[in-house]
Amino acid sequence: MEFSSAGAERQTSSMPMVAPTVKAAAGELVGAPVKISARDVNVFYGDKQALQDVSIDIPDRAVTAFIGPSGCGKTTFLRCFNRMNDLIDNCRVTGALQIEGKDAYAKNVDPVVLRTRVGMVFQKPNPFPKSIYDNVAYGPRIHGMAKSKADMDQVVERSLRRAGLWEEVKDRLNQPGTGLSGGQQQRLVIARTVAVNPDIILMDEPCSALDPIATAKIEELIDELRANYCIVIVTHSMAQAARVSQKTAFFHLGKLVETGATEEIFTNPRDTRTQDYITGRFG
Repeated sequence: MEFSSAGAERQTSSMPMVAPTVKAAAGELVGAPVKISARDVNVFYGDKQALQDVSIDIPDRAVTAFIGPSGCGKTTFLRCFNRMNDLIDNCRVTGALQIEGKDAYAKNVDPVVLRTRVGMVFQKPNPFPKSIYDNVAYGPRIHGMAKSKADMDQVVERSLRRAGLWEEVKDRLNQPGTGLSGGQQQRLVIARTVAVNPDIILMDEPCSALDPIATAKIEELIDELRANYCIVIVTHSMAQAARVSQKTAFFHLGKLVETGATEEIFTNPRDTRTQDYITGRFG
């Protein structure tokens, strides 16, 4: 995976190359290649430290869920992966973060290029004030990914099919994306994300603004997408994390308390704080 416009690579000296597989100890996924590897990541907003020494390996072609009470650092950590924190004044990130063994914070990394490889779906659907077609075509168009109208038509149809939306909108592609229902808008945003062929999809509370039926459709879509993508989702819903993820990480007060296979985290957590949060004693 290349992040710089020149295609240059730089191996960080502060962290070894990513291991080829996720460690099997403590209920980790077995045999899953590591996509993202973080070591001792800290995030500061001015003098306030929001994340403390977070280290984790995130597997490819699986869903990893970040859970924990509000303000515990889940979204802050998620935004490190595509350097969205760069856009926040007085935000500073330290430590080492690699994607496919490459330093995501190297000086030669172009954050704009990085964000095409690491797409993000936000809490509220945010379609552009354009047609359904132009919403999906926007990224491929500015990146020169289609040579002709026919090529673009294929990209748009393929992306909408991947997002499970094609059959619902194929006869109204020229209508505004903002005219869709909330659940359809979120699937349109997912189609827009996959249209630029990312390797990783980040999702920050993607169902919090949706009704149960739309939520079920998004969760079904997430399960289908994980066959081709590394997906990381932030959620406050314990039930959702249990349904859609294969790996879960529990955060509390800016620290990663524990991580492991989702089934193990929910049935046999190693830390009492995880147990207390899952059972509703706090949070």
